[in-house]
Amino acid sequence: MNLQQLDIYYRFCQSKNVTKVARAMKLKQPTVSFHLKKLRESLGVILYEQKGEEIVLTSAGSMLYQYAEKILLLVSEAERVMKDYQSYKRGELQIGASTIPASYLLPPICSQFHVKRPNVQITLHVHSAPTIIKMVEAKQVDFGIVSIQPLQHSLLLCKAIVPDRLVFVHSPEHPLAEKEQITLEDIEQVPIYIHQSGSTRQIIDKWAEREKLDLHIQMELTSIEAIKQMVILGTGATILSERAVEEEVKQNKLAVRPLPNFIHDRSISVIYRHDRPISPLMQEFMTDVFRSV
Repeated sequence: MNLQQLDIYYRFCQSKNVTKVARAMKLKQPTVSFHLKKLRESLGVILYEQKGEEIVLTSAGSMLYQYAEKILLLVSEAERVMKDYQSYKRGELQIGASTIPASYLLPPICSQFHVKRPNVQITLHVHSAPTIIKMVEAKQVDFGIVSIQPLQHSLLLCKAIVPDRLVFVHSPEHPLAEKEQITLEDIEQVPIYIHQSGSTRQIIDKWAEREKLDLHIQMELTSIEAIKQMVILGTGATILSERAVEEEVKQNKLAVRPLPNFIHDRSISVIYRHDRPISPLMQEFMTDVFRSV
């Protein structure tokens, strides 16, 4: 039994006429009869009987007709879906992202992409930048979007999207808001709410060590949103990506200041394996990311 035989049988059950089936399928009549015979022989059951001038389906024949209808509908749907994939209407993207781009860059991009491509499924894996790099290496995601310093890697290509500047953040009502510039000594006097771990924390710790800065760590937290709320409500400050506090600065809930003697070399970047073909969907999404900034 094959799809052509099922298609012929399905049409025959509807018309009960070999000639009509042959005409509809642009086949010769003997060819249609041959396939109907082969189908009966392969199944080993009687599918229909001739009663006078009428063709009557047997119980087995009626059951096969129902299955043939379902199977042919599924085949038609599968062909249509595959055509959608060819035209990029369907597909899947596995994207890895570190916290800053996942929280403050990608949401509107993913939303707009879904409007364009409603049948494309996006899975966003949010982890630290080092973890995302490993996932890209292992081909567990199609590509990554991470906040990192310049990356030299034998397997990966890295393209900077936008600078990711770290800034000193405090409430607009904080006494430091009155100062035109803040110094390292000013920062040492302020209780700091800081991210517990991750690449941002490592950069801050290296900067503090280089400047011989003794940070007064008031509290370590795992959530950037929690850190922001602590700074808004309290007397302390924090060091965060400027992108993470854009909305609060616009609303005058937080103020940002440059970090003294800080080398800004971190960017939000897209990373992917150089030996992995970039699919049209990947290219379209990456283009949307670059256009958004």
